[in-house]
Amino acid sequence: MDGNISLNNSEWCIMEALWHEQPKTLMQLVHEMKEKQGWSKSTTSTMLRRMQEKGYIRYEEGEKARLYYTELKREEVVLKETKSFLKRTYGGSIGMLVNTFAENNQLSEEDMEQLWEILHKAEENKDLLSDKKSGRR
Repeated sequence: MDGNISLNNSEWCIMEALWHEQPKTLMQLVHEMKEKQGWSKSTTSTMLRRMQEKGYIRYEEGEKARLYYTELKREEVVLKETKSFLKRTYGGSIGMLVNTFAENNQLSEEDMEQLWEILHKAEENKDLLSDKKSGRR
């Protein structure tokens, strides 16, 4: 995936619809975007064409209609968007991000438990990787 990808809010909406279930026809997407965004058929069609030109989605000719698919994996897009956000706002520091929430009492008990679990798992994975590199098991 291109390192410069940055989905705008409208593109995110279409991608989320396709990540949830694909393929979808133009009319399925038109109905969903009308409900979620209030878009007309022409707006949805224009968005799909632009996203195809950018390489975010593709279509195949179906029996009765074009079938739209994503070309990007959600996990990859989320990671790239997250890294971009961190770099722009916190100089790439996850610690500064978490500290901002902690200093402003924005972390619930559940959030803190999840963070501890994530850090513990990351430490275990780091130890496993270190063991593999050194030939230990």
